[in-house]
Order: sequence, then C-alpha cells, then structure tokens
Amino acid sequence: MSELLTHSILFGIATLISRLLGLVRDAAFAHYFGRSEAFDAYTIAIMLPFFLRRIFAEGALSSAFIPLFSRKGKKESQKFLSTTIWLMLFSTSIIYIFVLFFSKDLAFLLGSGLSKDALNLSSNLMKITYPFIIFISLWAIISGVLNTKKVFFTPAVAPALTNITTIMGIFFSFLFLPKILGPVIGFTLGGLFQFLFVIPSLKKTGYSITFEFEKKYVKEISILFGPALLGVAVTTLNTLVDQNIATWTGTGGVSTIQYASRLYQLPLGIFAVSVANSLLPKLSKAVHLKDEILYSKHLKDSIEIIAFLTIPSAVGLFLLSNGLIGLIYQHGNFTQADTIITGKTLAMYAIGLPFYSLYSIFVRTYHSKLNTKLPTIISIIMLIVNASLNLIFIFYIKTGIYGIALATSLSGALGMIISMIPSIQHIKLNTILEIIKITIASSLMGAFILSTQTIFNSKILLLIQIFISTLLYFGFAYLLRIKNMHQVINIFLKKISSSK
Repeated sequence: MSELLTHSILFGIATLISRLLGLVRDAAFAHYFGRSEAFDAYTIAIMLPFFLRRIFAEGALSSAFIPLFSRKGKKESQKFLSTTIWLMLFSTSIIYIFVLFFSKDLAFLLGSGLSKDALNLSSNLMKITYPFIIFISLWAIISGVLNTKKVFFTPAVAPALTNITTIMGIFFSFLFLPKILGPVIGFTLGGLFQFLFVIPSLKKTGYSITFEFEKKYVKEISILFGPALLGVAVTTLNTLVDQNIATWTGTGGVSTIQYASRLYQLPLGIFAVSVANSLLPKLSKAVHLKDEILYSKHLKDSIEIIAFLTIPSAVGLFLLSNGLIGLIYQHGNFTQADTIITGKTLAMYAIGLPFYSLYSIFVRTYHSKLNTKLPTIISIIMLIVNASLNLIFIFYIKTGIYGIALATSLSGALGMIISMIPSIQHIKLNTILEIIKITIASSLMGAFILSTQTIFNSKILLLIQIFISTLLYFGFAYLLRIKNMHQVINIFLKKISSSK
C-alpha cells in the first residue's frame, strides 16, 4: 500500500497548499464583497470556465488520455501528447469565439434568476474569464503525463498560482471599476501561470510540446473522449442546475453555494482527488498487464484510504459547520446571518463527502478499462435525481438554499452505490471491517465535539477543538488498529530516519 499512499500523501500535501490558499481567497472575497450581487455575477462568470475545465481538462480528457498514453512507447507517446495538445488548443479557441458572441445568452442560461444588471456584468466578465480554460486544459494534459511518470507534487501545487493571482486581484480591486474586475483578471492570469509552471517538469521527463499532429491519434482519443465528454458534461450540468436554482433563492444565493461548496471541496480535493489521480495510472497498468490481483489490491487500498480520511472529515464538517464558516468568512461584509445560512448549507454538503469521494474511486475503475459509457449512464441518473430533489426541496418543501446541498449529497450517495456494483467482487470482508472501525473512531470523535461545543465557543477555542478532535481520531484509529493509521506512521518514520 505504501506506494499508493505515498503518492496520495504527496498529491494531498500539494493540493492542501492550493486549497488553503483557496480559503484565503474566499475569505478575502467574503470580506470585500460578502454575499453581494457583484460576487454572484463573478461566480456565474467563472462558472463556464470551471465547467469546461471539468469537461476538457480534469474529467473526460484525463479519463481518455491517461489510459491511452500509458499504453504507448516513448516515441509514440510523444506524438500522442503533441497531437492532444494541439487538438485541445484548437477546440477551446473555437469555443471562445462562440463565447464572445453569445456571452449574454450564456450568462442568462447559467444565472436566469439574477437581476438585469448582474446578468450584464456577468456577461462582460465571462469574456475575460474564458481564456482560463485554454491554459488550464494544456496544464491538465501535461499533468496527466507527469502523473503517469509518478510526478504528482508539481502539477498538484500549480493551482495555487491561480489562487495567489486572484487574491492579489481582490486586494487591488480598488484600482478597477467595477471592483470585481480585479479578481477576474487575476483569475485568468493564474491559468496562464499554472500552465507555464509545469512545462519545466515536462521537459525533465523527456517530453516536450512539438508541432507533431497525427490524425490517427485524434480518432483514437475521440473514441473514448466522446462518451467520457458526455458523462462529465452531465455531471457538470448537475452543478449548472444547482447554481441556476440558487439564483432563484434571492440575492446571495449563488454566493452561499459558492462559499459552502468551497469549504466542502477542501477535503474532497485533498483526499478524494489525490487518491483517485494516483490510482488511475496504477489501475490502467494493472489492466494492461492483466494482473487481477494487483488491480484488486490497488482498488482495496484506495477505498480504505478514502474511508479513513473522508468519514471523520464529514463528521467534523457537519458538526462544526457554523463555527468553521464564522471562523473563515465572518468579517467585513459577511454577517452573522450569512454565517448561519452558509453553515446549514455546508452541513448538508458534508453528508455527501464520503459518497462522492468513493464515487470518484469507482469511476476510475471504468476508465482504467476504457469503459466510458457506464459512467455516463450513472451521471445521467444522478442528474435526474439531483434536479428532481432540488425542485422538491426548494419549491415544495421550501427548505431554503441548503436544500440544494442536500440534494447534491443524496444524488452522490446513489451514484456511489450504482458505480460500486461491478467492483463488489474486489471488496472483501477485511475492507468492510476497516470501514466499520473507521466509523467507530469517527463517531467517538463526533461525540467529543458535541459534548464540548459550549466550552469551545470562540474562534481561537474552535481551532483548539479541531486540533484535539483530530488527535482523538488518530488515537482511536491507532487503538482500533486501523491499517492506514499504522501505514501513515510508518511512512513518516521512514521519512524521518532517511533525513538523518
């Protein structure tokens, strides 16, 4: 397990750096813009590049590119890399022309409940934010190459640059009119810097961006990319539905979803994405070698690692949701009332954290076998369930904005269950016992949090409570002899001894 866990830890540390900077960015947004119409417009404007990033960069492309790239020799893989680079550059540039002409329609599609002024602002901002997807798609391709060569830290830490430039844009927003232009420009420049950052690492692996372009590779990647594109597009549409319905809950609705989901995505990105990205090249290799034992081992290890990290995270986020939102966001233009609304939303997102994390693992099992059709079908089912629950919660039960987060969590649980079915044969009794022990340790930690909430009732004391709760979880995990706890200790002991 050590190699998968080591790579996941490296990826996780890099992602943690980026996500913590993301929290600083969001705290700066909360301070200067709060739950405002301007921030709603910004959120809608960056939604399109974020959606396309999932489609072109992080989702469909990685599921099609990495398995194919890892199967090729050095010469062929170099040609395949260059062909994919130029294909992506051409595709995203063509879409940009469409965005320039139809930005108003796109803004309305993404945020139909916004005011006319907010829609006009979002339309103009969208023309500036779109180039981000061009740069980030190229970064994603190079990151895929680096991951197959067991280079995880550099591509994972690169997104920190976008957070840094956005933060700078927020701080210097007083130089712009409207002020929201500052972070918008910072966001787009961050994408460029992110792409440039990974090029030196690519060259160290012996690869480079050349002018080679072969049609046979276009056909090869299109066969997988097409169905995968549909699957990720459906998942992306899921988020689009959430954001659009959020615009109908009043000013600040989109902002609430944005602030809460950012905090929820912190453990999702650090743990789930780290493990999943480390897992895919390993599963692809095992499938290529037809090594069923190795395949089962990698899958089993990843499930246990995800459970070990995300179950206690979900418990902590759920029970400390209001405190965490207040700690990070409640200052400047972000009020206590905003904290209560956003805290409830975060709690509902927390329910789905383990489910979405395991879903990301099981989806990789399909991609490793070049199967992109079944994930697409599962995504469509999740979309229908999520949209239906959104309408029920918001317009009939009238739960308020947090109903959107609850619908997301429930649809994620369903997606995890369905996607897990073909992999049940690889899930043995010892894995189930590990998950039970993890749940017990997390519950004991949760009991401590509940029993001490009236004691740790300030921002500084909240940090102490989080620290003690984390130590207690690790202590319970050690006493229950949870394998990943011992594995983590061994890895760090080896690192310490090797550094002496």
